[in-house]
Amino acid sequence: MELKSKSWKESYTQIERLVLPADTNVFSALYGGRLMEWVDNVASIVAFKHCRQGTVTGSIDSLFFLAPIHLGYIVNMKGRVNYTTKTTMEIEVDVSAQDALSGKERFTTKAYLTYVAVDVDGRPSPVPGLILDDDDSKERFKAGEDRSNRRLELLKSVKKEAQIFDDMH
Repeated sequence: MELKSKSWKESYTQIERLVLPADTNVFSALYGGRLMEWVDNVASIVAFKHCRQGTVTGSIDSLFFLAPIHLGYIVNMKGRVNYTTKTTMEIEVDVSAQDALSGKERFTTKAYLTYVAVDVDGRPSPVPGLILDDDDSKERFKAGEDRSNRRLELLKSVKKEAQIFDDMH
C-alpha cells in the first residue's frame, strides 16, 4: 500500500518547559540527561504525527550542548521531519532557552534523531514520504540523506563490535 506523502508542517511540534529545581544539577543548570529526555519526547511526537503509528528511537546523533540552561529558564523545543526512508524518519530538534526575567533568549542545543515506525509486532513499517515544496525542504532532505548514509556506515561498525562482544560471552 502506497502511503500519501506529507508536508513537514503537518507534524511540526513546538513545546516549552520551565526549568525547575528538580531538573538541575549543583550548578543550577539543567541536567544534560533531562534535556535529552525532553528532546527525545519532542521528536517522538513529531514522528508519531508524521506516520500515525507506533515509533521507536533508532538513534540520537549530533546532539550538541552549546550553552547551559539555568534554573527558571523557559526551554523552547522545535521539532520537524527532515528526511524519510521506507521505514525511518530523521527528526531535527532545535532548542533555545529564555531567561524568564530578562526575556533574553539564546540557541542552546541541536539534535538529529532517527525514528523507526513499527507495527504491532514490533517490525519496521512503512512511513509516508515528505513533500519537498520549497528549497529549504529540499536542502534539509538532502542533508538528512547524507547524515543517514553516514549513520548506516557507523551502524555496520557498531554491529560488528556487538557481534564480537556477543561471541566472547
